[in-house]
Order: sequence, then structure tokens, then C-alpha cells
Amino acid sequence: MNVVDPAAVSPAPTLAPAFDVRLEWRSAVATHVDRLRVNANALQADGRWLNAGMEASREGGAIRLDAGPWLRPAALATVELARDGLRLPEDLRPGRFYPARLFGRALGRPRDPDPVRLLGFAPDGRLRVDPNHPLAGQQASLVLAPARGAAVAGLRLAELFLGPGMQRPPAEPQACYFPAGALVRRDDSNDIGFYAAPRLVQHLDAACREELTGLYGGLLQPGMRVLDLMASHDSHLPPCALDVAGIGLNGEELAANPRLAERVVQDLNTCQQLPWPDSRFDAVLCTASIEYLTQPRTVLAELRRVLRPGGLIAVTFSDRWFPTKAIAVWSRLHEFERLGLVLHLLHDAGFTGLHTESRRGRRRPADDRHAAERAGADPLFAAWCYR
Repeated sequence: MNVVDPAAVSPAPTLAPAFDVRLEWRSAVATHVDRLRVNANALQADGRWLNAGMEASREGGAIRLDAGPWLRPAALATVELARDGLRLPEDLRPGRFYPARLFGRALGRPRDPDPVRLLGFAPDGRLRVDPNHPLAGQQASLVLAPARGAAVAGLRLAELFLGPGMQRPPAEPQACYFPAGALVRRDDSNDIGFYAAPRLVQHLDAACREELTGLYGGLLQPGMRVLDLMASHDSHLPPCALDVAGIGLNGEELAANPRLAERVVQDLNTCQQLPWPDSRFDAVLCTASIEYLTQPRTVLAELRRVLRPGGLIAVTFSDRWFPTKAIAVWSRLHEFERLGLVLHLLHDAGFTGLHTESRRGRRRPADDRHAAERAGADPLFAAWCYR
């Protein structure tokens, strides 16, 4: 990979049609990669981007840039402000991120959507807010490379920096993510009953599913023994040979899944004990389902038990779910904060080698049934680690 000073790069005649932009950084507990696909015209707003895009197009490779100039604001002091005149959520949680505009002119950014972190409350009740970008002061780099396939029309590069950093752990993760009532659901009826009728549909669009399969393909090796947790009729697996067991809520859906060699119908919210011996699996996958677990810690402890030492666990999700069946905290969090919640659960369960990745910006397939109301593909968020 070339390291290039964008100011010294001579322009090439043409740009590639689209680019993948990757933000790489580390937090105290994990390594992180946040990806955004953009069309070439998104580079035109900044000369540094444009020059780097020209070089990447000419060389057909990747260009690495310093991310610091885009992680603004930075080096601002903590702000204390009164609640008077502010329209604030009832359940403000220290450690959570909120749009800067929520705090009005007190931050001098009355219309700013950028996230700022609520640090806590002063003794007199005033709010203590960190007004800096969530990644301000972090060592971060950008990688720009030509991409195959178009991005969402009109997507700006600024979108890359709205979200990353919000998965950094708060000072008190338990208080931030799991206040009283965080794990309750609007519909706490029996899950087996809710899924009594098979739902043989895809919950993610084809572009997102392709990203998901590619991600799993990079994590799994042929011959692995894999557990598909909360499985359905599609495990989104790469085509290599795998020994796959599935545990889910509907027997017909599991029977329709051609990748499963073993099928178990079980409600993990009723019974968390898994019907396999210790160290049975090389990998566990939980796809678009973590938000439905009302006792996630107990389930993760069981997953750690059935994983062999060094085994992989990967948790993936998008921004679509059944709202009545998801735990309450899920809908309250920003999508990048949900990555933080999952990281906290995995770290707290004793897993190591934690990673997160987000993938956004791909164009939704034209034949998708939601293409008329949603031009962008479903975003993909992933966290993985090892026993």
C-alpha cells in the first residue's frame, strides 16, 4: 500500500467511478474499521481527497491519508451547561452520544448533527459535555481505493465521520447501556408463538447480504464446525464446506436452510442452556438477532462454553428489526452505539481480540422491493472476537 502526501500528487486525467473509503483506528478494547462507499463526485469537495482519488485511480491501488484534519472539532475543553431552555430527552445517560444541536447555542452549534458525548452531571445539576469529535485525539488513518459497484447518489464524504468513534467504551458501560428496563420488550409474549408461522423472507437487501457473506468468508475456514445462533432459512455463508448446526425458533425455517446439518428449535429467552458439549464449535455466528436476547450475558457465557479455545464469535446486524421484540435499549441507541453495546457484552464475557467493522454507502439493488423509498443498501455492522 502506498503512503502518499496528497499535496504532492499530480492529478491523473480521470477518476474511478466509485471509491471505498476506510477509516482505521483503535480504542481501549478493540480495533475498528469503518467503511463508506462514495461516488467519484464526492471527492470534488476537498482537494486532498481529489488528488488522492486521482492517484488511486491511476495506480489502481489504495492510498493512505492522515485522518486528523477531518476529525474536527478537537482539543476543546469540557463544557458545563444548564438545562434551562433545552428540550432534552427524559432519560439522559452519561456516556451516551447526542447530536450537538440538542444542546442549542450553549455549544455554539445550534443546527449541528455531529455527535457529542454526555460525560455526566456537575454537583449543581449542570450537564458536562465533551464537545469534540468522538475520534478527536485518536490515532486514525484513512484508506482510499477504487471500488466495484456504485454508491448511493449524493452521498457526501462527511457521512464517513458521523458515527465512527461512538462505539468507544464509556466510562461506566453498565450504567450507560443497561439502566433499569434496558432489557424489557414491548411484546414479552412467547417467542415460539411469535415465530409460529415461518417467515421465509430476506430481512436484508441483496447488497447487504453480499457484504455479510463476504465478511463471513474472510473469517471462516473450510471444514470449520459452525453454530448459526438464532438461525433461519439462510445462514449467509460463503460456499466453502462447513459443518453447520442451527438453533432457531421455527422448524420449517430451519428445514428450509440447506446449509444446516443439525437443527434445534429452542427459545433462548426461555432456556439459555445449549444442547452441545464444551468446545464443540470452531465458530459461532449471530446474524441480525442479538437485539432480541433478553439475557445476553447468560447466552454469551454458553457460547463461550461451546466454543473451542481460540474459537471465533461474530455478531452482525443492520438497522432493521422487529421493534416489539427487541430489547428497549436497542432502539434508544445510535447504530454505532449499538456496536459499543455489543463490544461491551463480548468483552465482559471474557472474549479477546475484539474487532468492529461497519460498511455503508452501497446502492440498493434496483429490483429490491424497498428501492423506491430507500436508495441505499442496508448498512452492515459487525463485531467479532475469540475465546
